[in-house]
Order: sequence, then C-alpha cells, then structure tokens
Amino acid sequence: MNKSEDETKRLDDLEKRFQNLEQQLNIQGGVDKPEVSEIKPKDAFQISTFSNSGVQAAGSALDGNDDTFVHTNVHTNPWWCADMQDVYHIKRVVVTNRKEGSQGALDRATNLRVGVSNTRPQVGQDLALDSYMLCAAEPGLMGPVGIVDCPDGVSGQYLIIQFEITAHMNIAEIKIYGYKDKL
Repeated sequence: MNKSEDETKRLDDLEKRFQNLEQQLNIQGGVDKPEVSEIKPKDAFQISTFSNSGVQAAGSALDGNDDTFVHTNVHTNPWWCADMQDVYHIKRVVVTNRKEGSQGALDRATNLRVGVSNTRPQVGQDLALDSYMLCAAEPGLMGPVGIVDCPDGVSGQYLIIQFEITAHMNIAEIKIYGYKDKL
C-alpha cells in the first residue's frame, strides 16, 4: 500500500467513526438537536381590551378556538403578550387572524412583529418597537395565518405580538413552538 492509499483508508475510517458518533447523538436526542414542541402559556395580556363588544381578553388567543379573538382599543402599534412562565428558545409562531367581523377587521393585521423579552410589558402602556428582541417582522397584510420562523438565539419569558399600525388589534389564535434548555 502506498502513502496515498494509506491516507485515503485512514480518512475513510475517520469518516465512518464520525458518522457512527453522529448517529448515536441523534438516537439519544443529541445536545445540538433540541426537541421543539408547542409551548402552552398560562397567562396572556394586551395593551387594552375593547369593552364595547363583550369580553375579548388576551387569553382568547390561547383557548384553542379560532372563533374567539382578542380585541384591543385603537392604539399605535398595539401589542399582545404571552407569559410562558420560563425562558424558552422560540422557533416558530403561528398567528391566526380573526375570521370575520366589522369592515376592515382583517386589514388590522398589518406589519406583524414577533419578539421576546424577559421584561413584562405593562398593560395600558405603549411598547416601543425596539424594547424587545425581534424574532421577525413581516411587512404588509398578514392574511388569514401568519407563520414566523425565528432564528437561533431568540429566547425569553414573554412572547410579544405587535402590529405596526394605528388600529384595534384582533387575533384569533396564537401557537408558539420552541424548547427550554436541557439541564
């Protein structure tokens, strides 16, 4: 066997060992492949609750029923927030728009922003667009469903949904997917 064949054989052996280790990590869950699942927040709140149409409180976006919806008063950049009770790495957020309603209700879901923070926003107070870690911003009308995929490194206790518009905020459902650090 010449030197070139010997080196090729050694590289092939190293490649096989690496693939074997990689398979073992995948079988065991691996440290770099966390299990992403739906996060079920226990509490939600929003800048305000529109009182002229019954109760459309923030928790309506977490009730599993897309016939109910949150409804705020008119604000510039209205926001909604979920308290996830712990710090999570956010991977995906699915926002379902209100199905029907008053004229223009669907147009209120404009310029969607999704972010996280470790500081709880205060009900009744505006939330500056730069006061939280931005996961993604989707310009324009959201449509029936907005799906936002977050890059690595987006983590926090509070998930924030905000629209860059001056209007009421109406959202039917929000589903959050992510993971906690393994101890």
